[in-house]
Amino acid sequence: MNAIAPSLFPRARRVRATAKMLTREEESALARAWRDGRDVDARNRLVCAFTPLARAITQRFTGRPAQDDPDMVQHAFLGLMRAADGFDPDRGVRFSTYAAWWVRAELQDYRMANWSLVRRGRSAKARKAFFRLGPVENSLPERPGESVPERDARVAEKLGVPIGDLHQMRQQFAARDSSLNRTAGGAQGDGEGGSEALALLPDPDCDVEREVGQRRDRAAFRAAMIRHFARLPARERDILVGNLLCDPPRTLQDLGQAHGISRERVRQLRERALERLRAAIAEDDTPLPSPL
Repeated sequence: MNAIAPSLFPRARRVRATAKMLTREEESALARAWRDGRDVDARNRLVCAFTPLARAITQRFTGRPAQDDPDMVQHAFLGLMRAADGFDPDRGVRFSTYAAWWVRAELQDYRMANWSLVRRGRSAKARKAFFRLGPVENSLPERPGESVPERDARVAEKLGVPIGDLHQMRQQFAARDSSLNRTAGGAQGDGEGGSEALALLPDPDCDVEREVGQRRDRAAFRAAMIRHFARLPARERDILVGNLLCDPPRTLQDLGQAHGISRERVRQLRERALERLRAAIAEDDTPLPSPL
């Protein structure tokens, strides 16, 4: 259908001034020619004859003259073409009655598709809920003493959707898309007095309470280790710091030369210093926090 659609609109513009209402017999003959013989000219004549219907539905749908929104008019024509594809003249229904539903459905589908960058359900049920949610909530009379959940249950029942879907629809249709780079706070457009909205969004990977706790634990761990290291003999402290805490670590041979002792003696002093630290930590009344 889309392959031949572009040829329809120029023709529609040419015949708009001369399009006339079709009789039931003419309408049925054109519909059968398209259905049985795939006569494109017959289909185009049928669709172009209902140009006023497409424009009228578009104007009622948008609330402004149809010529002000050519995109909506084109989708109204697509609705007419879809109606022509499925119309059965033998059912005794006029084409205008059948096509009106298709035009409205096409306009609703276009409106929903352009409402947000986020893809949403576009079934007949979803379209119905999308366009009826606001009017139903505004028109539903309030009851004395009615709680919010009770009213929500009535709204969901009126729409014919589960209560969970009602909450989801409210979140989806509450507002149009907005840029995350807009200024949040301060005068709009001046670039001062506020930050971008993106900077104010919570980071799901950031746990502020956990990070603050970790920083405090690291500070307490560092203070405790400094206190215990200060109690070690100077030579043992120097060996322990040089061999285990320096980056890059000093070798046992290098430390032995610095202190005038053998490599093995340095190892023994290191192990003794570690034992002193373990004993001091075990005897400390304040539990040593984790450094991580």
